[in-house]
Amino acid sequence: SPGGNNLTPGPCRYDSSLGLLTKKFINLIKHAEDGILDLNKAADTLEVQKRRIYDITNVLEGIGLIEKKLKNRIQWKGVDVSKPGDSDDTLSSLQEEIENLN
Repeated sequence: SPGGNNLTPGPCRYDSSLGLLTKKFINLIKHAEDGILDLNKAADTLEVQKRRIYDITNVLEGIGLIEKKLKNRIQWKGVDVSKPGDSDDTLSSLQEEIENLN
């Protein structure tokens, strides 16, 4: 590039990445009333086009972490996002119980 300047104006690529957007989306679900999130509000809050929200919801629904409730509303049904270490603790205690059975 001319002058060796590789910086581009505007937000960096990571700030608009689907990965970061997904983290923000999951955080919205975590704080949603009854765990049900309105997709129109999510698009407005995250300041993205609704099709980007659909990119996220299609993947999360495909792997069984969310389900569609009503039109434009989804609900978290996966692991408790506020306690990500719990599943590791449960696995460890179950493995310990198996060892004790032997």
